[in-house]
Amino acid sequence: MNRKILLSSIASLAIFSLNANAKDTNKINSVDVWETEIVSSSLNLGKDSIETKQADHLSDLLRGLPGVDVGGSHSMNNKIIIRGIKDEDINITIDGAKQPNVDMFHHQSTLKVNPDILKKVNIEVGANSVVHGELGGSIEFETKDGKDFLENGEKVGAIVSTKYNSNDSVGASLATYGKITNNSDFFIYYDHIENENWKTGDGTKEKGREGTIKNLLLKYGIDLDDTQRVSFSYDRLEDEGDYHPRPNFSTAVNEAINVARGAPADLIHPTEYIRNTYTLKHTIDKGENLLINSSLYFNEMDLTRHESNSNKRGDIFNAIVENKGFSTKAQSNINYKDILNTFTYGFSYDVQTSEVTTDGDAYGDDEEAKTFALFIEDAIDFNNGLILTPGIRATKYKLNGVVADVSEKEITYSLAAEYAVTDSLSLLASHTTLFKGAPMQEVFASYRTRATTQNSNIKSETGYNNEIGFKYIKDNVLGADNIGILTKYYVTKINDDIGFDDTYQMVNLGDTKTKGIEASFAYNLNDFNALFTYSRMDSEVLYTGEALEQETGDTFTLGLNYQATPEVGLSWQSIFVKDENDVKDIEKEGYHVHDLAVKYTPKSIKGLKVIAGIDNIFDKAYASHSSFQGDLKAFGDATDYEPGRNFKVTLSYKF
Repeated sequence: MNRKILLSSIASLAIFSLNANAKDTNKINSVDVWETEIVSSSLNLGKDSIETKQADHLSDLLRGLPGVDVGGSHSMNNKIIIRGIKDEDINITIDGAKQPNVDMFHHQSTLKVNPDILKKVNIEVGANSVVHGELGGSIEFETKDGKDFLENGEKVGAIVSTKYNSNDSVGASLATYGKITNNSDFFIYYDHIENENWKTGDGTKEKGREGTIKNLLLKYGIDLDDTQRVSFSYDRLEDEGDYHPRPNFSTAVNEAINVARGAPADLIHPTEYIRNTYTLKHTIDKGENLLINSSLYFNEMDLTRHESNSNKRGDIFNAIVENKGFSTKAQSNINYKDILNTFTYGFSYDVQTSEVTTDGDAYGDDEEAKTFALFIEDAIDFNNGLILTPGIRATKYKLNGVVADVSEKEITYSLAAEYAVTDSLSLLASHTTLFKGAPMQEVFASYRTRATTQNSNIKSETGYNNEIGFKYIKDNVLGADNIGILTKYYVTKINDDIGFDDTYQMVNLGDTKTKGIEASFAYNLNDFNALFTYSRMDSEVLYTGEALEQETGDTFTLGLNYQATPEVGLSWQSIFVKDENDVKDIEKEGYHVHDLAVKYTPKSIKGLKVIAGIDNIFDKAYASHSSFQGDLKAFGDATDYEPGRNFKVTLSYKF
């Protein structure tokens, strides 16, 4: 077995290249500013390869990964869904800074991240470890560093880029980077995008999409010695535009609701959504002996809507949600009598607060949630093909909320096993218990001021996630250099699901259960790579007998990449989704959508790169099954359809 500290065979993480031939991933001299490495526990993609994607939206990065979907057609309502679980129940960090797990507004998204500058995305599909906690898994976003761009002998450099999308946006970015001293580096990045109202595949002009997205990233890092690095980052993302009152509804339904409420049909709510993230990180890397990553962070989400009193609660609505805390995670190896123990351990402390005002006056009470957790797990390699990984997590949670005050302590645990039947085939199994404290209230909820009583008997959400499967990696088979296969079957049960009753009191509604299959097949041959994935889920809300609203139809994806010449790379992506009719009162239509891209890096003009592509080649009218779908009584079809065909080109030049 490979005993490197950073390769946990229990996690079954493998990486695959869709944009480059990656026969030797140990020598990467520089990082392409437009590429993001994707690591997912639902993929096993062969040997010595990485998956990279170039994305304009979160959906470009994540949609199509087994078990993962992105709902919402534009920046103001993107939501990440893992196995039917919303991102409020997923542990999400950006450069180690925890992002809010409170729902800002049920008609829009909470998370704000620019995929353009991400170096890596690490996704745990389903909670199969005690390291991160939460109900649905974890997503770790990591932005690029200045030293990633420096080639041999370089001291300073810059990259300028422009983007054009026919349906319908333009943008530009500037990045500069370099060394201040021999052991310190900086990175400054600014991105500006202008979005217009775009058309769906059937030619419908969707309004309420006009906006400007700006992102500033400042990073400074110091290598204290060969094993230690300290870095500071400031990340500011602004999303400002003339958006619909309900960004996840169609234009037609927004207009119909406006008229029904006595407002002009074309009423929009000028909206400003700003994320400010400050992070101080310290890394100790002593190879297989010790690796420690620590982060001290402050994250602020500032949402302002100019509602013109259309909702009878004031003109200017403002909400601020803050997360501040510290986390550290360590890995170390102990080898005793030919048994290798790889320990992963650490702790986290997070304080999340929310405050809401309307026209400067408080709108409901402020809330605060504190979470402290300790965890340890041990991957025990018996050197006979068997690896057992027990883990335990202790969590202390306290909520001072509008509708509940909660103080709880909970122990959760996990046990995973991997057995190498042969050098190529391994069997997998895991059991993880779950815990999620009673949440803070939706920030912009109209009922924030209506709740009159607290529920002192509210229970936290608990449950389990069970998985079984196998992975297979083999060289020189089926005519390929190597292939990779991963298949998993999972069952996730969540007890005491939390919601609100007709009196706006927080209550435990009952239990939910989800079962599913996730599979991937990777084929790597010289300069050609192919990836096929499949996922299926069946859910049941046990107290109603209905399916989860976020249940998706069976999903198949196909990704092809061919490096035709050293200068030209071609890629193709197809997603096929079957009809989904299990959700009450909603018939989610199946769809298939296809994208094509060409990357050209001419040797004759060093530093120039051209990326051209077509999204939704066949101009299909479709909606993600994780987006809002269905008719609203008396108002019509509210489905949040995706953009139609889009021709796009990116020009970048590296100085």
